Amino acid sequence: MNFDPCTPADDQPLHPRVARSRARVLEAATELLAEHGPRAVTVDAVTEHSGVAKSTIYRHWPSQTALLVDVFRNNVPPLPEVDPALDFEGALREHVAGLLEAFSDPHWRNIMPALFLLKRQIEELDEITAMDVEERASAFHEVMALGVAEGRIPADLDPHLPMTAIVGPLMFAVLGGHIDEQRVADYVVEELLAAYPPPT
Repeated sequence: MNFDPCTPADDQPLHPRVARSRARVLEAATELLAEHGPRAVTVDAVTEHSGVAKSTIYRHWPSQTALLVDVFRNNVPPLPEVDPALDFEGALREHVAGLLEAFSDPHWRNIMPALFLLKRQIEELDEITAMDVEERASAFHEVMALGVAEGRIPADLDPHLPMTAIVGPLMFAVLGGHIDEQRVADYVVEELLAAYPPPT
């Protein structure tokens, strides 16, 4: 199913007043999502919570689903870019440090469970956010490409596998709160490096 959340194009800057009303709506919808879950993010509730007229909300987002898609996109943290001057090991360590910083942000820590629930409840999100996720993951693919160029990473290795092996434990540590997150980050990096040692 093709779906357009009506996000303005980058080359079409919004009028400041319009941008402010959009920001208030997204902030209100995010608060409702975090506190009460996806079902609480109705247009009526967002109108009351944000003070933005319902007619204005519908001008920006044609449906509740469109609004929720933008809420999802607005709350997924950007992944760190790769420093081209680094080698594979340095780029991997820097990338994981950036992931840990992003995941440890109090806002992200608070909203993350609701975002996962939202993704499960709205089928369209899988298709709509697939390109977003791939774009955000491209930096990690660049890290893996450095490993391939150095002869450490097999060229046919799906980069989503090591990415999942890193992101999963980091998210678990951040959400669980019962283990030092930095220790987890160091552990997953060392495990990956040990699995793919430098060629001799």
